Amino acid sequence: MSRKILYIAIVVLSFGIWSCDKEIEDIEPQGFENKYFPLEIGDTLCYQIQSINIDKESGVNDTLNYQIKEIIESLTEDVNKYKTYRLERYYRETVGAEWLILNVWQIRQYQRKIHRIEDNIEYIRLLTPVSASDSWDVNLFNTEEGLDCEISRIENNAKGISTAFVVCRDESSLIDKRFSEEQYSENIGLTSKILIDVELNIDPSLPWEEKVTKGTIYYQNIIDQDE
Repeated sequence: MSRKILYIAIVVLSFGIWSCDKEIEDIEPQGFENKYFPLEIGDTLCYQIQSINIDKESGVNDTLNYQIKEIIESLTEDVNKYKTYRLERYYRETVGAEWLILNVWQIRQYQRKIHRIEDNIEYIRLLTPVSASDSWDVNLFNTEEGLDCEISRIENNAKGISTAFVVCRDESSLIDKRFSEEQYSENIGLTSKILIDVELNIDPSLPWEEKVTKGTIYYQNIIDQDE
């Protein structure tokens, strides 16, 4: 074998080894700080939900009020040491009523990305550690249309608790309004969620809430477990 051929073979082999090392390094799990999305077995969050469905043409104006409780019940690890958390979700209509199992979701963390598998659909809900410059496609791992989310701002309340605001949609016109925002608070997790997808009449003298002709409005806010 000539020196030239031997040199090329060594370069190609070395590149192949480097490439394999890099690939393994990329999938290696890393411990990222996730204070805005804490994941500990036993963590429990309760929410008050209001879901509004409007269709004036059909005479529909329904409002549902209920509560959801989410508990991180357990976790498993795959061969690459990535963790999957089992999230048990419970439902009740009123305070004091018995909690009934609603469904089971999953939470996974792949390096900076926090994934939630909701009714078998995988969403990227947050990047960690949180930065005001972050943006990502929430639907990257499912078949839904791409939807870019961003950290619109990070604020501290009077008690010094920091909250990151994640906006995935903020569109409005004379005839419709679409808005999606989630709030994640330090050492708590998701504290608030708003989803608005409505059609409007064109009366400029009214606020948008009074102009809805069709669509859905969803509010989710954290409450104490005893409420």
